[in-house]
Formats: sequence, C-alpha cells, structure tokens
Amino acid sequence: MSTAWTRIARMLGITIPTSIAVMAMASGAAWAQTTYLLEGSDTLTQVIQQAIIQSGATSLIYNNVGSGQAEKNMATLSGADVLQGIGPMSRNFVPSVLTMAKFDPDGKWQDSSIQPTATNVLCLDAPVVSVGNIKGHCTDISAPLVKPADPTMAAPMSDLSIILSGYPASGTMSKATTAECSDSRRLAALNRLTACQGVSRIDHIYRRDDKSGTQDTWREHLQFNLWCNGKSEGNVNAPGSNLKNEDLDPIRRPCIGADATKAQTACTYYPLKTQCAAGAPDITDPTYGTIKCSQGLIVALSETDPGAVDITESIGKRVGLDLNGFTIGLAGLASVELPGKPSVGTTINTVTFSDANIRAQQYMLARRLFLQRNPAGTGDPGRDAAESTLYTWATNRCNIFPLCEAAGFLPPLPDCTTSGCLDTGNMTCLQAAPGVGTPKQNIGAIGEACNSSYPCVGTGAACSSGNCEDPYSVAKMASSFACNVSAAGVGDQTSAECTSGTCTIDSTLVAGVCK
Repeated sequence: MSTAWTRIARMLGITIPTSIAVMAMASGAAWAQTTYLLEGSDTLTQVIQQAIIQSGATSLIYNNVGSGQAEKNMATLSGADVLQGIGPMSRNFVPSVLTMAKFDPDGKWQDSSIQPTATNVLCLDAPVVSVGNIKGHCTDISAPLVKPADPTMAAPMSDLSIILSGYPASGTMSKATTAECSDSRRLAALNRLTACQGVSRIDHIYRRDDKSGTQDTWREHLQFNLWCNGKSEGNVNAPGSNLKNEDLDPIRRPCIGADATKAQTACTYYPLKTQCAAGAPDITDPTYGTIKCSQGLIVALSETDPGAVDITESIGKRVGLDLNGFTIGLAGLASVELPGKPSVGTTINTVTFSDANIRAQQYMLARRLFLQRNPAGTGDPGRDAAESTLYTWATNRCNIFPLCEAAGFLPPLPDCTTSGCLDTGNMTCLQAAPGVGTPKQNIGAIGEACNSSYPCVGTGAACSSGNCEDPYSVAKMASSFACNVSAAGVGDQTSAECTSGTCTIDSTLVAGVCK
C-alpha cells in the first residue's frame, strides 16, 4: 500500500530522490505517515480549508486544483490506488463515474453508486458574468432559451456562446477552430457585448481552466464544448509558471504581464507558437513580418493572484481593478462579493442571482457545490479516517452553513435544523443531473498526437495518426480572415470591423480584432 508521502509525490508528479525519502523517514516519519493531500474545487477553497480546521481533520491538506481532479482521484479504477474517498466538487460526477465499477482493496469487483443526495450539498452557488462596477456597465446578458419554461438552458449559438467558443462552421456545436473563432459573426457578437458594457473594446475575458467545474457550468448551460483559447490543463506541478494553458484565440490583445496583483499567464508571438512575456520585444518572421507578443481575448487562469485567496476572487479582482471596463470575468458568486463591490454580476435574461432564484433554479447558472464521496474509500486506514471525520462534520448543515455564508455562497436550505428536504422546488432536494466533463481536444501547436475522436484546432478535422496540423501554419489564416459578406443582409451579423474583403489587425492590437 502506498504511503501518504508517495501518494503526494505521485499526485504532484514529483520524483523523490532516495536520500530525501530516507531523510524524511528518519526525521519526519510522523508527518509522512499522517499527512494526506485532498484535491478538489477551487470554488470551495475557503469552505473546505475552514472545515478541515474546525472538524479536526488536520492531517488533510487541501489542494484546490479543480473538480475534474477530485473526480479523477476518486474514480481511479485501480484498487487501493484510489487516491481519495471524498472530493469537493462544483459539479456532479460525469455519467461514466456515476455507475462505475471498481476493485475494492481485496481485488473483488463491487458497484459503487455515488449519485449525490441533498446530504452531499454543502452550499449553493451561481457563476456570473462579472463586470467592473463602473458607470454604464453591462447589466443584463441575453441568452435565448431552448424552452421558455426552462430558464436553465440557453439555445445553441447565443452571443455569449459564440464569443467563448466561436461560430460553428456546420451544425450547432463549434469545435473552436481557428476559423470558427475568427468568424465575423463572433466579432459581431463581441461588438454587441462591448456596446452593452459601454466601452470602446473588451480586452480580456477570464475563465477557469479545464480542471474546474466552473468552466463546465458555462459550457453546459450555454451549450458549447470547447473554448477559443484552446486547451487549458493548468499547472498543478509547476507553481509560478502558468504556461500549460493554450493561447490560440485569433482575436489578439496586448499581453497582460505578472505584477503585484496578477500571476503569470501565457502569451505568444501569434501566429507563431513561440511563447513570450509581456513587454518582450517584437520579433521579425520571414513569413509574417513584425510580430508583437500578444494574448488572446479568452484567457484561462490556473494560479491564484497575489492578494487573493483563490482564482474566483482573482478573477473578480482583475475585473474590478480595470477601471476602464475592458475586462470581463466568468466566475462564481464570490467574484462579485468582494469588499467595496469593485465588480458586479449581470443578470441573465433579466433574472437576478437572488437567493430565491438560485434555490428555485430560475437563474440560468444556479448550481450545487458538493462534497462528493466514493463509499468504497481508498483502503488507506489513516486517510479514510481523516476523510470520514471531515465528511461527517461538513455534512452536518449547522456546521457548514456559516462557512458557506462567510465565503459568499448561499446555504442550500433556509435553516440548518430542517430534517430532510421538504421543498420540492428547491434545487438542493432534486436529483442532480450528471455533470459535463471537459471534452478532449487535439492542439497541433504543442505537437499533440492525433486521436480520431478529438478535433484539431486548426481546421476542426479529426486525424488518426501523426500530429494535428499546426494551426499556426495555416498561412491563409495567419494574416487575415475573409469577412462573412454573405451574412451582411441578416441584420447585425457582420462585424463593424469587417464589412467586406478581409479584416486585419493593426500594430496597436486593439483597433482591429482579427488576425
């Protein structure tokens, strides 16, 4: 059976030299045997950290890398190597996990039904479109519904969906290819959001990375699969170098650098794949000429900014600190509950994220925050005992409600003493629908091997061998994109920056928006 020390090492991707391992056994054996890494939702960071302290399960150390990682650790089909038996998550398990079969520690197959109930719901949350609290800011986002009676599901190809994932070349689901993310109808949708914000441009829209259940919530309710910035794996194993997130968005903006309020994010010499940092000098390319270090419109955050407790707060602060209103965030309620209200959330279809609307699922993005559980545990007595202590304490509503409120969330029920769920209109009491996991995507820019099941960014085509075509090598897309002139007669489908011929970007990176 793995020790806590080797489990932590494996989860962090660390190779431990023998000398260090021996030294740890000699001088810190007690720590090595009694400390366990618990991974899960960044959204629930404050709640779980306080719950660990107050429950006395202090042998657990919380690593807020995302719901997807928690799910992966609980659903590993490898017997005693299941890495954790509980996991804080901001979405439900995906369908394959809900009915999974796994080996128990004795090597026998057993079915683990891990569909959460009201007991697993710690708090309620509602991701919001976060904007700066400035005069004239955008107050409402319109997203037409699939069914008028169901306020939780937007019809495909709403403006916000097109801005985040591109305009689909065919069908109703974009593959976030270079062409789809530079389609003039995406630019038109961005123009409408810019007009709503009352500003001259929008520079960046910040989101959580692909491990986060928060970004899954946006994809689920707005009905899109992939993001225009590409794959964002985060940087669990390399704090301080948030460069695992792709920067493929063809809408280019000035690169935002790290400073006293911001962690590092990825920038590139687009259309080349070469990474760079804010302030890097221009380069000269034989094909594309002078290229500035720039950053895409959509930017994924994987590291907490200085002065913030988690990435949700980081996004709220980035939005609030931009007094020009050029920055928008996609994050949880806590992003708009900061002291002084530097950022605020818009309504969606005029529906507010009030307590009543969240509990009744009238606000589109209302969601539950879970402490999920694999009843089979891990087979490690020390870990299982610590996790059981935390789980028992945290699922006592009178313990957890104050922590939810302190973190800016909504307690799932009006009071903590009500026995069971008596309100069938409260989302807490309803069976949770399976979660939406992040689809895989081939990213040619990093030379990822093809898989016929996953689309390539450059063209959207699947390939079964070799590598995806590098999207940056598609010469016809590197310097300009054809305007969608055929849509000119359909109202406002053509961007103001591009009414005929081609649209290009100028040397300032902001007067034009496509390259």
